[in-house]
Amino acid sequence: MHAVKIFLACLGTETNTFSPFRTGYRNFAETCLVREGAYGDSPFLFAVPLVIWERRARQLGWSVVHGLCAFAQPAGVTVRRVYESFRAEILADLNRAMPVDAVMLSLHGAMVADGYDDCEGDLLAAVRAAVGPKVSVGAELDLHCHLTQTMVENATVLVTFKEYPHDDAAERAEELFQLVAARMAGEVKPHMALFDCQMVGVFHTTQEPMKSYLSQVKSLEGEG
Repeated sequence: MHAVKIFLACLGTETNTFSPFRTGYRNFAETCLVREGAYGDSPFLFAVPLVIWERRARQLGWSVVHGLCAFAQPAGVTVRRVYESFRAEILADLNRAMPVDAVMLSLHGAMVADGYDDCEGDLLAAVRAAVGPKVSVGAELDLHCHLTQTMVENATVLVTFKEYPHDDAAERAEELFQLVAARMAGEVKPHMALFDCQMVGVFHTTQEPMKSYLSQVKSLEGEG
């Protein structure tokens, strides 16, 4: 019987491209820079999904390999060598773990580095190139992400926070795990599409009109 193995990692920050304060290694070290799954008793928000995914996987008897978990608080564009070094570390961790049945990533979705307007798309493309077309690649994203075609094309499943303020990271992690597990079992065939609403605004999901809109979105889930 095939022993299932999954690989987990995190990399992200919420980039404000207009900010003069560049995001460097120290920003990540001061926020969240964890290796080998040592998240502690109070894991950082974007490390929470990795803790949940490991627990769920262990319950199913799967083996888990932790890669780098690096996150920085919002600031300016990330220094190129910092992004490239973290990407290289995650890919090296992944290559050491190979072969794997799934890769699950905790990302933000709005990370920009020197020379990389779409860090998440770049990372997902690199992961996809490493594991091939059949391995499930799932990512959990912040609600304030920039969805790109590159991200959609290289991931099997993308799940974003649904709530703003963000109080559902754990629930979305559970959702992503269920979808990835179901895909691995051949129970679902996820299909993703991207549409740009061409809107910019501040929309709290605890207030109207977004509260009712989100309720309607949730009511449609699981309906094919």
